[in-house]
Amino acid sequence: MTKPLQVMSGEELMDMDYKPIKFAVREFLPQGLAILAGAPKTGKSFFALWLCLCVAKGEPVWDCETAKGTVLYLCLEDNQSRLQNRTLTITDDAPANLFFCWEAACLGEGLEEQIRKFLSEQKETVLIVIDTLQCIRKQSLDYSYGMDYKDIQSLKKIADEYQLTILLIHHLRKQESKDAFHMISGTTGLQGAADTILVMTENKRGSGSVKLSVLGRDVEPLELKLERDENSIWIKKEDSLEKQKEPVDEIVSIVDGCMKKHIFLSGEPSALAELFSNASEKTISHLTLLKRLKKSSGELLRLGYAFHTRRSDGKRIMEISKITWLEGEKANENRFHQ
Repeated sequence: MTKPLQVMSGEELMDMDYKPIKFAVREFLPQGLAILAGAPKTGKSFFALWLCLCVAKGEPVWDCETAKGTVLYLCLEDNQSRLQNRTLTITDDAPANLFFCWEAACLGEGLEEQIRKFLSEQKETVLIVIDTLQCIRKQSLDYSYGMDYKDIQSLKKIADEYQLTILLIHHLRKQESKDAFHMISGTTGLQGAADTILVMTENKRGSGSVKLSVLGRDVEPLELKLERDENSIWIKKEDSLEKQKEPVDEIVSIVDGCMKKHIFLSGEPSALAELFSNASEKTISHLTLLKRLKKSSGELLRLGYAFHTRRSDGKRIMEISKITWLEGEKANENRFHQ
């Protein structure tokens, strides 16, 4: 018998409270499946290793915060000596929560089980890097859209299930294009299955200067100009978002001010809109209040407030509460895991 469709009404969808998206690196590397593509010898493996080190240590990547946690780096094109030398170029302190692996099964032939086994033992894992995608693909003459999509869909499923980031290192085709994303080797099935795409291109081979283009479902389109320093660390020179970043909704500061006088606020949108309007001497529309609070739930959480909605006698009720001390400690310990 065919399984019936699992459906949800629009009203139920709007009443759902979803946790903010986790980020391995704030701004450009959210949870889910990501692809970093670049030409050979561009420096993408050095970049990937540096990302692993930063996330494992909880150090920022440029001015972007990282979610400190366990990192697994499948460096399938390197040997141990080469990787040690590469690591020593970047740092003299590789943390114990950064794990390296040089051999792994292929997709559909045991890799997924190997990753799940690692995650069952290392429950604080936030980032897995696989260098390269080609090393874990089965040899095949079929590289159609469907096959490309299917190949990496199993990794996306793991990333979504465990709410972590899996980053695949991949190559660019030789044909150049004005659109960097059109240069990714393979069909668009790879891009269709991935949540985030990063492409590293250089104007001149060996210049030590690249453009990093980022496109994804949960990030703003981004372009960075990077230069590699004497330690092979990529230094940000320009950021396309620096002049475009939207300010945090003022509703956050208004809620913060009100919650200094209350432990808990509850009511229909019109009642809370009136409260916030009176407190701030600004007109807060009850028609947009739900949208603004949901969009700002991550900022509210970082300030120590939880926002929820529920139904009572057919009416929507909004609730804002201060997080308890114990919840606050957990939120602080796992900043991007809420």
